[in-house]
Amino acid sequence: MGVPEKYQHSSKDKVSSLSLKMDELIGMLGSPGRYQVIIFILLCLNYCPLVFNHVIMAFFGAKTAHSCDPLHGSDVYVQGGQNVTVVGRTAGQCRTTLRLENNDNITLTCGAGDWTYMVEERETNIVTEWDLVCDDSYLRPLATTIYFCGVMLGGLLFGYLSDKFGRRPVMLGTLFAPVVLGIGIFFVPSYTWFVVLRFIEGIFLQGLQISSYVLVAEMFLPAYRPIAGGIIECFWGASVMALAVITFLIRDWRYVQLAICLPSLLAAFYICIMPESLRWMVMYGKLDGAEKLVEKMAKFNKKEFPRESWMSVRAIAEGRQETLRQKYAFLTLLKTPRLRKRSLILFYQWLAVSVGYYGLTLRITSLKGNKYIIFLIGASVEMAAYLLDIIIMKYAKRRYSVVTFALLAAVTCIVAGALPSGKTASELHLTLSTGFAIVGRFAVAALFSLYFLYTSELYPTVIRNIGMGTCAFWTRVGGVIAPQINSLGHYTSESVPVIVFGVMMLISGILAIMLPETHLQQLPDTIDDIEGEKLHSAELTETVNEKELLKQGTQEKDGAVSTRL
Repeated sequence: MGVPEKYQHSSKDKVSSLSLKMDELIGMLGSPGRYQVIIFILLCLNYCPLVFNHVIMAFFGAKTAHSCDPLHGSDVYVQGGQNVTVVGRTAGQCRTTLRLENNDNITLTCGAGDWTYMVEERETNIVTEWDLVCDDSYLRPLATTIYFCGVMLGGLLFGYLSDKFGRRPVMLGTLFAPVVLGIGIFFVPSYTWFVVLRFIEGIFLQGLQISSYVLVAEMFLPAYRPIAGGIIECFWGASVMALAVITFLIRDWRYVQLAICLPSLLAAFYICIMPESLRWMVMYGKLDGAEKLVEKMAKFNKKEFPRESWMSVRAIAEGRQETLRQKYAFLTLLKTPRLRKRSLILFYQWLAVSVGYYGLTLRITSLKGNKYIIFLIGASVEMAAYLLDIIIMKYAKRRYSVVTFALLAAVTCIVAGALPSGKTASELHLTLSTGFAIVGRFAVAALFSLYFLYTSELYPTVIRNIGMGTCAFWTRVGGVIAPQINSLGHYTSESVPVIVFGVMMLISGILAIMLPETHLQQLPDTIDDIEGEKLHSAELTETVNEKELLKQGTQEKDGAVSTRL
């Protein structure tokens, strides 16, 4: 369809105008309208199966108290073909020493089926089912590592597919595929099949997270994205809390698996109502479909079809192939000095916060006390952190907030690790250690939420998605190595993993001091904006806000649009 000449723009301003005009168009459709709010809530619900599977190994692979009983309670030992009475025994976790009536002492190592597990009524997990203890104890954290390897692969695969084929098909496919895989996990006969299916499940679930988050980010005006991001994190926290309740009520790991995968079937109606990203359709030339979506949104929100604004967007989009030729890739993040500095610091910070979050989440069920209650308390303080972040992101300086929470996480983790543990620890020391670890999780959760916004503000528009995607990759690397750091406690001291988390967070806080402040600053659009220090304060007043911008209609760039998150 042709575009009248009055809506056409010169080639030099097509790139900059498209972002402005898209924000103007979205604002005219409601900021936000009922349609956007409903779709947003549905996308937030996608985080439930995602979170359940990301942290379920805290229960499926929980460290389980056990003792070695190779005779299965019998007092008779067969020695040299003859039955000999056992008059005493010293039972350990991996082997038992028998004292026989002939005064011989025999040490037996337990094999499959020889362990007795101290679990609550009806409780099962993969440790008790496949005897993942003693020489096979490494298989417990390995299952989590393999899962997050799948998550890493999913980020690379579905990030590409989401850009090429659209957010909607990727979101729907990755929402329903884990249901089939989850049912398969319910029936798995062995540990090998368990980790294979979990690996594949991780691939799809990362695709679900990418597509859902991008759909949300592309749905709202910049001024509303921090609130939207904070609410999404609240759904994350609520899902963690719900998981504690689900596992407490069901206890059997196989039926817990069904409980966390089957509810996604209730989202079957998404196929009929979930829209494609309007921004994606415009950017990739799906303009007829985009126009129909604009009409649908305007009608649902009881707005008039914004024809003037839409025609301007269409005009720029139809000519974008002439102007949007610059290609960027991962190496772009490292090409210039200041961008390289930001990138390297952010890569480490995302790695560290991921190690801290998943490490403490997986470890918390092994701390002193009822694991279900401790996990629920940890999830509750995590939710509190996300709620607090909504206020912090609106009013507080980014750098100071990051440094504060990183140092809080560092101090609490190091103190928790420094307190006496094991058999020599008193009840008070164990309780204090648990408390400090929970506070550490609060700080780490707050950091996780802050990093999403801070990172998006540190990268310029032209490479923001590449920067966020690369940082997300390092997050998954953290998820891979976190369980292995936790396993260090088995070979050294239980304090070592928590201290490692604390030291990593301490380094992260120190590095944050080297990053620039972005609160109330105009977002950088180009790499030159970073290297040339062109940023300036963008404190918005009532006279320069989105409503006035929409009234101005066709005002074009520099200061005319609110570009901060």
